Amino acid sequence: MVDPQREALRQTALMELALLDTPPEREFDALAKLAQRMAGTSMSSITLVDAKRQWFKARCGPLAAATARAQAFCPVVFETERPLIVADARLDHRFVASPFVIGRPHIRYYAGVPIRVRRADGDMVTIGTLCVLDERARAESDDDLEILKELACVAEALIEARAAALRAAECADEHLVTVERLERERRQFKQAERMADMGSYRYDIEKQATTWSDGVFTIHELPVIGGVPTQDIMNHFPEPDRSKFIDAVMRTLDTGEPFEMEANFITAKGNARRVRCSCEIELAKGRPIALIGLIQDVTEQHDLEERLRHQARTDDLTQLANRAEFHRVLDARLREIHAQERDVVVLLIDLDGFKGVNDALGHAAGDAVLRRVADRLRAACDAPCLPARLGGDEFAVLVPASLGREKVDRLVRRLLHDLEIVANGQGHIARVTGTIGIAWSDPVAHDRDVLLRQADAALYAAKRRRKGTAQTYHAAIEQSQAS
Repeated sequence: MVDPQREALRQTALMELALLDTPPEREFDALAKLAQRMAGTSMSSITLVDAKRQWFKARCGPLAAATARAQAFCPVVFETERPLIVADARLDHRFVASPFVIGRPHIRYYAGVPIRVRRADGDMVTIGTLCVLDERARAESDDDLEILKELACVAEALIEARAAALRAAECADEHLVTVERLERERRQFKQAERMADMGSYRYDIEKQATTWSDGVFTIHELPVIGGVPTQDIMNHFPEPDRSKFIDAVMRTLDTGEPFEMEANFITAKGNARRVRCSCEIELAKGRPIALIGLIQDVTEQHDLEERLRHQARTDDLTQLANRAEFHRVLDARLREIHAQERDVVVLLIDLDGFKGVNDALGHAAGDAVLRRVADRLRAACDAPCLPARLGGDEFAVLVPASLGREKVDRLVRRLLHDLEIVANGQGHIARVTGTIGIAWSDPVAHDRDVLLRQADAALYAAKRRRKGTAQTYHAAIEQSQAS
């Protein structure tokens, strides 16, 4: 139940700020973007709640400029003046029927904290929220709320500094208060920079001079006392990222469109980093006067993503590409060669006698054989080729047809020789060979499924003739199998 007296106090405090329906401001936009990045969500907002609606002072993601207050998330924080976290809105009776859950933006996860202002009597009154949202449900995280609480302090400092500036315009006696609040804002932004491994920069176009926040010096591993280097700033970006960054800056100057990109980066101490950079134009009276932006060290996040991507694409036992990665690369190669009227070759490999290894020597010995097969595939296949384990005792090699039939035949002969493996132990000996089905892409077989089916048909034709041999697909093979 909403307390009418408290609601009236909140609305009065909000109106006094004169913040509703004001144009976007870079500081608020940067703070919302920082909250989104630190929480890893698809949406974020700085929300002000009046009597009938919620209006977004800053927002990231697919959020409207303003929405009705009823059945929304932020008004709950506004009314209770307490943090709120919803792991899955579909399971929360308060929001399951909300149009923002059922329809766009399809909110599932929500975390929000109050943004408060101090009244003249010292009472802290909630006037809005800082929140992050996502279309996917997530586990409840105290870390998200802690991050938001810290950033809400910055938002409150921004709002208070803004209010102080308004009062200073009306009364020169409040000038000192304004300066103090701006200093508090600066200190808290420095704290936010440290928390997010982030810094801001500004390049004055007329003066051709650059200024950095402390966070940028930290990322560069340079002392603040030394000032911004006057030369070779771009040399911290190795090629080709240096050229990409410069080209992006030139496009921004030409078109006025901002950009954001990730790039490799070398610090002044020679340490490799991964950074995310943004850039936009600062205008004064409609004229470009500066380039402004952020730079953030995302090395740990990037490395984690690369490890996860490698794990998703790699067979754990053999460290070869897995089936999904083989299919992804094959599809990409087929698209390329279709445009260039070229071919690829698929070698489909099945191990003969592998079951006997598991039966006679155990699964550990079988795993060792699979790793030996992977080693021999890697040794035989040069960089343009992609060896992969499709599953069980089935392997494949993707070969560019540019090698020519003679080299492909030589590769097949080597693989047939290298895949003759003898495993022994516990008084038992087991022999493994590899049978290979070969399919060349053509105008008909520029489809992955068709090409793999042809390689499979050739493989089983070879097995019927004699295991441990190879067979190239031709139309008569499928005709004979059909009959």
